Amino acid sequence: MSVTMNGRLQILDEFLTRWPREKIKELSLDEYIDVNNQDTFAYWLEHKTKPLGSIRGGDASKFGIYRRNKEPKGERSHIQHGDSYSWNRKFGSSEIEAFENVKSNILKVIEFVDASDLNSIEALELADTLKWKIAFLYQDHNFPVLLNIFKKDVLQKACGNSSAGFAELYKELMAKRADKNVVEYGYEVWNQIDKDAITNDDEFDEETVLPEETASVDVSLNTILYGPPGTGKTYSTINKALEIIAPDFYKVNKSDRQLLKERFDSLVKSNRVGFVTFHQSFSYEDFVEGIKAATNENNQVSYEVEDGIFKQMCDAASSKVKAESVDSDIDVSSRKIWKMSLGNTLGEDAYIFEECIENSTIALGYGGAIDFTSAVSRKDIAELYRSNGYTIDNESFDFNVSSVIRFKNEMAIGDLVIVSDGNHKFRAIAEITGDYYFQKSNDGDYSQLREVKWLKQFSPSLPVSELFNKNLSQQTIYRLKPPTIDKEKLQLLLASTKKAQQVAPGTSIANYKVNSITREIIEFEKPNGSRLPIAMSIVNELVHLVKSGDISIEDIKHKRVFDKVDTNMEKYLINGYPNVFAPLIESVIKRGIATDALNTSDARVLIIDEINRGNIANIFGELITLIEPSKRTGGSETISVKLPYSKTSFSVPSNLYLIGTMNTADKSLAQVDIALRRRFEFIEMMTDYEILNQIPKINGIDVSRVVQAINSRIELLYDREHTIGHSFFIPLISEPTLEKLASIFELQILPLLEEYFFEDWERVGQVLGDHLKQEAQLRFIIEKFDSSEIANLMGNDWELNGVQPYTRNSMAFKDAKAFIGIYE
Repeated sequence: MSVTMNGRLQILDEFLTRWPREKIKELSLDEYIDVNNQDTFAYWLEHKTKPLGSIRGGDASKFGIYRRNKEPKGERSHIQHGDSYSWNRKFGSSEIEAFENVKSNILKVIEFVDASDLNSIEALELADTLKWKIAFLYQDHNFPVLLNIFKKDVLQKACGNSSAGFAELYKELMAKRADKNVVEYGYEVWNQIDKDAITNDDEFDEETVLPEETASVDVSLNTILYGPPGTGKTYSTINKALEIIAPDFYKVNKSDRQLLKERFDSLVKSNRVGFVTFHQSFSYEDFVEGIKAATNENNQVSYEVEDGIFKQMCDAASSKVKAESVDSDIDVSSRKIWKMSLGNTLGEDAYIFEECIENSTIALGYGGAIDFTSAVSRKDIAELYRSNGYTIDNESFDFNVSSVIRFKNEMAIGDLVIVSDGNHKFRAIAEITGDYYFQKSNDGDYSQLREVKWLKQFSPSLPVSELFNKNLSQQTIYRLKPPTIDKEKLQLLLASTKKAQQVAPGTSIANYKVNSITREIIEFEKPNGSRLPIAMSIVNELVHLVKSGDISIEDIKHKRVFDKVDTNMEKYLINGYPNVFAPLIESVIKRGIATDALNTSDARVLIIDEINRGNIANIFGELITLIEPSKRTGGSETISVKLPYSKTSFSVPSNLYLIGTMNTADKSLAQVDIALRRRFEFIEMMTDYEILNQIPKINGIDVSRVVQAINSRIELLYDREHTIGHSFFIPLISEPTLEKLASIFELQILPLLEEYFFEDWERVGQVLGDHLKQEAQLRFIIEKFDSSEIANLMGNDWELNGVQPYTRNSMAFKDAKAFIGIYE
């Protein structure tokens, strides 16, 4: 699928966020290039930023050094081989020396492009495609000096100059750019040249080590699925959300509805997917932000600005991991967890948080310049307070005392600390690594300290819904316990994003490729293309047995597991695939395994069900403009607004996707707010008769023909927006009985038709073909009174004025001929 220009600019922003210049200075070899790792610098250059300009072609030696996934077939004069890596001899005699020289050259590229010194870049020994792609990405995009074409013959063709070098060619082309965006300009130049005259070198040899690109889907940022009732709109939002967030997983498992639903549910639980239903009373305050009443720990009522689901999702999508020191997944199940404030973001002590980050500490503001090192008990702490001029009336409840007790005595090494940002957000997570110590600060405040390891920092801060089940308290320090904190969410949040070594989809284990991983199943693709699903419970048990020393990897390899332990695992499976289980378990123990919650993009999806039932102008307010792709963060015309309640600046991130559903029976598409229609891509969903064809004939009844006949008559009598969808009849696939069909008609189809035609029973009967049936007992809708009943009730001289009353004929629902009569 094509990538929009806004999408390309978003990719550029994502690259610079993932690989800032400071990161390149500290770049390690396995971060630069690795096997089956889709988060290396080299992988980003070649695959993830491909829409910004391709450097595909040649082999992996263009990166100067690369890690092999197999032994080299032969020698090449310019390539030197080590145990795991191969490199260009000109960069050094060892892999370490080679990488340092490659990195040094990369840093020079960035330095030279800052100075607009293209001649110096051209003189560097790096491969042309590599150095010019790096130069393009790191140049000042407000004042660019080169465009996104990195092959000399292409540039020469564009300029009509077959002898010029890169620097001269870029200068000539950039002089013609005018005010066009450099990415757009590059594609314009590319589209104007004769492609047949260009050398094609897009071939890889057997030593190529970069993994295959992940599946990608070009999905509109704003989509509405619309159609009549029962056409599977809400059902389809699950597929759409997974296409966006986990495209690889969706591609592999799109035919397995149960797996898709499980994955979707896990994404909802981790707030990657939000769900809201619009209705007549739904408001801006519910959707964006509003003032709501809240009670504190003393049961005092206060009124605070509270974010709605849209703002929460925007804040979460905008937040990035600013810094991370999680080397491996942390087990939070047995850890004590604390909430702590480190200064007020908007207050005079806002600097405290940054100081603590810099010094790897947490600091308590209570206690001033008092040294509590010698204090052991609550009484000791209270006495130190009093001796320093503080008034402590009741030491058992005084928070000055309680805060120090918690900070000094109750917090322990290994505990986790979540740093709040007000009552509705949090901005960092730390692990306590040292005991309490006192160090007087310049102003005497925040002198109580503990050393910590900062595990993750988020900027902007994350909303509490990402981790908590209710808002945080104003207390400076207190212990967090379920259900206030969701430990499962915390476990996922602390999972290392450094996936270089993890077993993940795309990893190869003994020529078996990992297709997908969930908490229940790890699925492999065999060399012959068939699928091998293995229960994660088996993997977990084998990992446990190896870690505990009960068995070894060699025992798995040589089929000795069941000789050493008593287990309920399937013997023939374990012993049937020792060549898979042995390296798999060894890899999981050494490198970890990426669960389903990790293998996703950074996109988020907000599903708005029944979007046309709400007052769009009132709900979105001024934000209706901000959801346009070009107006979002990173777009060509980014706009931010000041929100009316919080007075904070707000914009909509480009990685938040909106999926709406719209029932056209509630409101015609023609009646939808024009502002909404202009900003969403509309996808029509009508009755799928292919699905209905899967229903076997029921006593001779062709259900697909029944529905087609009904819908054709509805279109004639009303319109196509009020037709009947296929989902009403899906239960008949597994339960094809006349009783089930009758139940669907009596409880769902007839009430819907009654609503459509405002209880005009004659029209309802016409939709069901009753007017064409010769036998009255086969009609679903019949006259309630015959002439003799009317005479008995009203007398022979009374005449009926108006519409004859009708009623349902319960006997018709039990007769297959009545249903066949709908279409015959």
